[in-house]
Amino acid sequence: MTSKFSARSVTLVCSLLLLATACSRNTETIPESRYVEPDKLYQTLEANVRANPEFELIVDIDHSRLAAKADSSMPPAHVLIWSDPELEAAILKHNPLAAVDLPLRALAFEDQGTGKAAVIANSYEYVARRHSLPQDEAIRARYDTAIAKTMKGIPDGAIARFPSDSMPEAGLVILESPHDFATTEKRILDAINAQSDTVNFGRVDFAARSKKHGVALQPTVLILFGGPGPGGKAMGSAPTLGLDAFCQKLLIWQDAGGTVRVTFNDLLALAERQKVSGGIPLRLINHRLKETFSTALGQ
Repeated sequence: MTSKFSARSVTLVCSLLLLATACSRNTETIPESRYVEPDKLYQTLEANVRANPEFELIVDIDHSRLAAKADSSMPPAHVLIWSDPELEAAILKHNPLAAVDLPLRALAFEDQGTGKAAVIANSYEYVARRHSLPQDEAIRARYDTAIAKTMKGIPDGAIARFPSDSMPEAGLVILESPHDFATTEKRILDAINAQSDTVNFGRVDFAARSKKHGVALQPTVLILFGGPGPGGKAMGSAPTLGLDAFCQKLLIWQDAGGTVRVTFNDLLALAERQKVSGGIPLRLINHRLKETFSTALGQ
């Protein structure tokens, strides 16, 4: 990474974080008693994933406790990201962009409306509508079964649902890379790792995983990362953003013609779909993501 890029990134990060801090100060200490019930629900989710041999636990992210370590504050919210590789291969065969909504995930959180612990996950209908997937009852049934197996033992009254299974638009930011796939991935990872407030949570190679299930994809890699401090501010009044908006999901993929693209979520579009407010923090993070990765690609 050049010194010019590093200086520009640092300047941008500092200005955005200063503005975010000025506009949104969440310094409340969350008492441990508020974590008890959400933690129980999370533990049920994790035990169910570990009990099913067709699943693979990818990562869990305890948004609230990570935010507290970064001197931010938000209600309890703990996301579990797990994989059903055969299901993912079947979905991505139709549209590789659906990888931004994969692997599967469920969020245990404190509902701000009721103050009670709840669990939420995306429906197959949402994924299918967002990515224009064809009607395929076998895929739908496997997706629904995967969610049901993971929710086993969660009381019906603790299962929350979003008000809508659709978005006005796909809500995706797509950047075209002038580089080959390997160079693009390196530049993106260098940009992520250069951010002092950002955690790299891992990488999912969907092409390699899908090949094991008879589906040949062009290179398709998902990077999971996030900033617990800025993310905590954005989720302060909207912990359900911890399912989709946080951590960040950045997809690097190549089409059949060899063009490489970088795709990630428009966080404001996700907030609109969930009918929650992320306010200025989400706008700042949106700007930061586009600026950082456009610069990394040399745009």
